[in-house]
Amino acid sequence: MAASYLLLAAVLSTSQALKLPWYTPACSRNDPNLNDCVVKHGQQAIPHFINGDPKYRVPKLDPLVIDQLAVRQGTRQVGINLMVRECKIYGLKNAQFIAARTDLKKRHIEWDFKFPSVFIRGIYNITGQVLILPIMGNGHANITINDLTITYKYDWVLNKKGSKHYMNFTKSSLDFDIGGASFYLENLFNGDKLLGENMNYFLNQNWREVTKELGPAIGEAIGEVFRLLLTNIADLVPYEYIYPDTPANATSTTTSKPEKAP
Repeated sequence: MAASYLLLAAVLSTSQALKLPWYTPACSRNDPNLNDCVVKHGQQAIPHFINGDPKYRVPKLDPLVIDQLAVRQGTRQVGINLMVRECKIYGLKNAQFIAARTDLKKRHIEWDFKFPSVFIRGIYNITGQVLILPIMGNGHANITINDLTITYKYDWVLNKKGSKHYMNFTKSSLDFDIGGASFYLENLFNGDKLLGENMNYFLNQNWREVTKELGPAIGEAIGEVFRLLLTNIADLVPYEYIYPDTPANATSTTTSKPEKAP
C-alpha cells in the first residue's frame, strides 16, 4: 500500500551506529523480566515516536496519511465496493502496549496493542447493493473503529556491519480484532437525505459484515507503520544497543531528557 511516509524508506542508512533514543532505554537480553521491560519502555516511547523523530527517520504518525482504503465485500446482505481516498487515520497516539513475547534465541517477537478508538477521515466513493437496495454515493467519509486490538509478529536475522550486528527483518504479520464500528457517509444517493440516513443506519447495524474487508485494510496500514519504524531503527541502531549483553540491573530503567547545550 502506497503511503506518503514510505518515501522515507528510500533514505540511505547512516554509517554511524546510533544508540536508542533517550526516551527508549534498552532492555538487557539477560533480564528475566525482559517482556515486562519491553512493554514498559515501549509504552513510554509511543508519544515520542508518534510525533516523529527525524534522527531515526520516523515521520509524524498521527494522523497516519495513506492514499486509500479499499473494501470489496460480497455477501448475501452486503455487496459493496467502497474506496476511501486521501485517508487520514487518527488515534494511534492512544495505543496501549499490552504485552510482549520475546524469543531472542529463535529471533521471534510478538507485541500486543490496543487502540480504544481509531478515526478514519477521507473522500469516499461507493457502489453496490445492500439487501435489495442499490447503494451509490461519493463525498466525505467519517468512520470510527472501536476497541481495535492487534498482535504484530516479526522474525529477523543478524547481519554484521563492521564490529556490530544489525537486525534484518525477514517476515512479519499482523492479527487484529475489532470491537465495534460506526459509519457516516455524506451525500449518499446524490444527497437524498432520507435514503442516505437509512443507508447509514443499515451500515452501522451491520458493521461486522462491512468491516470484514475494512479491517484488513486498516491492519495493513498499521502493519506498514510497524515495519517502517522497526526497519529504520534496526538499520541505524545495532542489536548490541537494543538488547545489550549486560546484567539486568545494569540497564537503565529511567529516562531523562538530554541536557541542552549552554
